[in-house]
Formats: sequence, structure tokens, C-alpha cells
Amino acid sequence: GDVKQAVDLLFDLRDRGEADTTVFNSTLDVAVSNGDQEAVDTIFEEMKASHCVDVVTYNILLKQFTGADGCLEQSRALLKEMRGFGLKPNVATYNSLLGSILATGDFAAAWRTVDEMEAGPGVDAYTISILFKGYKGRRRTIDPASFDRALALIEKYSVKADEILVNVALEACFGLRDQERLNGTLTALRRSGWTLPKQCSMHTYATLIKAYGMSRQLNMAWKLWGEASGKKGQPPTEQLFSQMIDVLVCNARMEDALSMFEDMKATHGRQGLCSQGFAVAYAMLIRGFAQRKECGKALACYDEMRENGTKVGLVVFNSLIDACSRVGDMSSAARLYRDMSRAECVPDLITYSTLIKGYCVRGEMDEAWDLFELMRNKGIRPDAIVFNSLLDGCAKKQMPDHCEQVINDMVDAGIKPSNHSASILIKLYGRSRDVDAAFRVFEDMPLKYGFAPNTAVYTCLMSTFIGNGRLDRALNLLPRMIKAGQRPDEKTYSTLLRGALRSQSVDGVCSTLWSALNCTEPRRLLDEELVQSALQLLQKRRAWEEQGRELLERLRAAGLTVHAPGGAQAQVQAPQAQASCGQFDFSMVKQQQNNQKQSPVRRGGRR
Repeated sequence: GDVKQAVDLLFDLRDRGEADTTVFNSTLDVAVSNGDQEAVDTIFEEMKASHCVDVVTYNILLKQFTGADGCLEQSRALLKEMRGFGLKPNVATYNSLLGSILATGDFAAAWRTVDEMEAGPGVDAYTISILFKGYKGRRRTIDPASFDRALALIEKYSVKADEILVNVALEACFGLRDQERLNGTLTALRRSGWTLPKQCSMHTYATLIKAYGMSRQLNMAWKLWGEASGKKGQPPTEQLFSQMIDVLVCNARMEDALSMFEDMKATHGRQGLCSQGFAVAYAMLIRGFAQRKECGKALACYDEMRENGTKVGLVVFNSLIDACSRVGDMSSAARLYRDMSRAECVPDLITYSTLIKGYCVRGEMDEAWDLFELMRNKGIRPDAIVFNSLLDGCAKKQMPDHCEQVINDMVDAGIKPSNHSASILIKLYGRSRDVDAAFRVFEDMPLKYGFAPNTAVYTCLMSTFIGNGRLDRALNLLPRMIKAGQRPDEKTYSTLLRGALRSQSVDGVCSTLWSALNCTEPRRLLDEELVQSALQLLQKRRAWEEQGRELLERLRAAGLTVHAPGGAQAQVQAPQAQASCGQFDFSMVKQQQNNQKQSPVRRGGRR
């Protein structure tokens, strides 16, 4: 509005005695909204002289300091002055202060302010929206604990979510990439009373469709799409089309995604396919083809983009190079890399990382090393993925000296070797049949670089020992692993069982099964087919009565669907058959039963 005209009118009303606090506040709001600091100062001084200052006055003044350009110290000074007048801050006051604090990136101070609000006037939907926006504004992903705390405020204060809160809460949750938490967020928003408004924006539809797509509730995404696309005179926007295509691709519905893309062309393609919306849609499709290793179809999309004049950005180029690298088509990947230069698209770390990994997988180490040197010359710092790709490539080519060089380069770059690095080296020495060197990597690398061997490293070393005929050393790792606090998984137990079965080791089979049975949820840790083979081995090696029967009972009690081998059933029936023929001494059976009662069943088994 016209600030001068508003101020003139205010003073005219004042002179006639008709200017009350509401009139003053309205004029002050006009001056603040237009950034007229001189008028703000004049009006505020007049308000104080006329005793027409209230909480709303200070809330209006605080708006000046909310946002990216806010000044926290001035906000705090106003709050102090407000209290000096005996005015109590309300929720709106604190919301303005909260916005100023978050603009500085001081999240700890923001939560202290929320604590003050909870001790005072409480919070509202805008408070929670400000919290979620604050993290986004600083380009920082909210941490799970802060997200949960902010979301809990909705139920704690019976806040009814509005469209703004729904959008910012879901967008914050997307960054956490946690499906369970996303489902909980959708439930919390519904419980708060949120329903789609009749005039719901296309942006909100897109956010909700993304949420249900990420939570694998495709039926709900389709339902929302139907509502949005069915609005008369308001066709789905390019953004909404792109989002639905993304959801379909992520849920492995490529055919539906392609059909949706054709609908998008029919709706918005009359003016060409050069817009950002079409660029995003093409990127989604190319990513889907890359995941399905359909390199040819991804490249066909690329050719179509160039024909239609659609801008090919960095994300698309990286997705295309990934599609080619996944199927080993490094000549096409190299052509795309050259196309990036012609398109004035600067390759980034992902570009080089994908290319280097592709060359390493194919064993073309010279090309991989050339790219590695090129990226460093361009000032792009290699990350752990690049180094581990080179390490893996050198290991598969049986180049231990080069592997050592990679480790040294990795450390020089400030990147510590990890469990993944250790696994690669363990496999290298396993293939060269040097189990002692593999064990030294397991022992020395974690100590040297400050990490603890994880389950994958233990399992990798077990596999190396077994592959080199040292089942005993593999089995000895299992109790050490558990003692170190690393939980064996299904792959760990399957590796040991396969090794024991290959060696026909009753001891190995029994110790592995008992170890799994002593864990919580052994059913998730044991492959039933391998367990059945293990039981058959016990019967074959005449260890059924001593070991197999009790194992079978425990396995069934744990929920595994396994049965006694045929031979074991025959062993059970044999005494009865002999007795009926008058050829069996019952005193021997009784003696055996007494012996079994007196001596506990050994779980170690026998070889």
C-alpha cells in the first residue's frame, strides 16, 4: 500500500481522537510490509506516546527480523522491551523469534525457544512448520530425533495440520529416507484431522503422491492422481506428471510410467518438449531403464531428448552413464562423457565414480587409472567409492602391489580404509590362496585405521578360509564374532553350513546350527534347504540319535519347516521290527535308555 497515505490518514484520525490501537497497528503493518523504516520508527514512537502498544504491535515489529535477513539481536531486544511494558509474548511472538533464530542456523537455540513456548503459550501449526522449514532453509537434512520431536508436537498440542504443515513435514521426512517413519508421519497427519481441501494445490498433490509412492502405497498414489487429474479445467501440471512418473518408476511399474509419459506429451507437449518438467520426466524414465539394465532404451530416450531440444542436464548424463556401465557398454559410456563437454555440462564426482567403477568391473584398469588422474587434475576429490572401485579392480586382476598403492593414495587423500576395503583385500588373498595374508588384513587393518570388523568382513574371511580348505578356522571365527558384538546374519550361517556340508563335517554342522538356535529369531538366520541337508548329513554319518533328534526338535520349535530324513525314521523303527521277530534283546534297549538319561547329549557332535 501507499505508506505516506496510510500515515497521513493515521495522524488525521489521531488528531480527531479516533485512532485506537487497532488503527495504529494496521498502519504499522503497512509500513513494516513495505520496508519503510522511517515510517515504522515514527509510528511506533507515536504509539508509545499514546499508550497504544500491545502484543500485536511487537509481533508486527518482529516480522522485520524474520527470515534469511533477520537480525536475532534486534528480535531479542524487542522481546525484552515488550516484557518491560508488562506485555506477555504469545504464540505469534515466539514464532517470529523462532524464525529469526533458525535463520542463523542455531538449531539448539531454536529448540530452547520451543521449550519456552511449551512452558508458556504452547505451539501451533505455524510453529511446527517453521521448525521443518528452518532445516530446509539451511540446506540441512533434519536429524531423525529432531524430526520426531517436531512431529510429536502435533499430537501433544492437538494441532490440526494445514496444507503448509503437510508439505513441509513430508518434505523433511523425504530426506530421512525412512519408510517406516514416513508411514508414521502420514498417520500422524491424518490423526490430526487433515483432509484434502477442495481447492488443494497441485504442489500438495505432488507431495502426497511422492509420499505414498515412497511408502509403497501405490493404490493411494493412484487414487490421488485420479482426484487431481479429474479436476475440470485444471489439468495436472508438468510437475505432477513428473512426480507420478517417478513414483511408478520407483515401484517397478515402467510400462505404466511410459504410458503416463505419453499422456504428459498429449497434455503439455503441443508447445514442444523443451521445458524443465519434460527434462525431469525423461530423467526419471532413463533412471528406470538404468535400474533394469535396459541400456538401449535409456539411450533411445537420450536421442529423443536431443531431437526434441530437451535440455540434457548432469543428472540425466550420470543416469545414462550408469545405465551403460551396468551392462559393461563402456564405449557408449565414453561417448556420453564426450557429449557432456559438447553440451557444456561439467562432469562431477558421480560421473567419474560411475565411469571408473564401470572400467574396473570390466578389468580395463588403464582406462580407470587415466580417469582417476584426470579427475584429480580437475580438482575433483575422489571419495571412498572411487578408491574402493580401484581397489576392487586391482584385486580382481590379482595386482597386490597396485592394491597397496590404492590404499596409500586413499590415506593420503584423508579417507580411511573401511570394512569394504578390508573385504576386497581379504578376497584378493583368498583367490591367491594366501589365507595367512587374508587373516593379517582382518587383524591389522581395523586396528590401524580405527574401525571394527563388521558382519560382512567376518563372513568374507569365513568364506576365504572355507574356499582354501580351512573350515576349522572359519568355525573358530563364529564365537569370536559374537563376542565382539557383531551379529551373524543369514549369509554368515549359510556360508558356514555350506562349508561344513562340503567337508561332510558333523561338528561343523552341529556347532553352526546350535549357534543360530541360541540367537533370537533363528528362523530368519537359517536357510531351510541347507538345514535339511545338514540333518541328512547327521543321519548319513550315524549321528542322528546323538545329535540329530534334539536338533530337529529345536529347529521345529523355532518355526523351521524341516523333517527327519528317511534313514533316521528307519533307525527309529528298526528296534521294534527286530523285537517282533524275537531277535532283539530288550535289556540292551533299556541299558541304552538309562545311559542316555545319565549322560547329557553333547552338542558338539562328532566328525
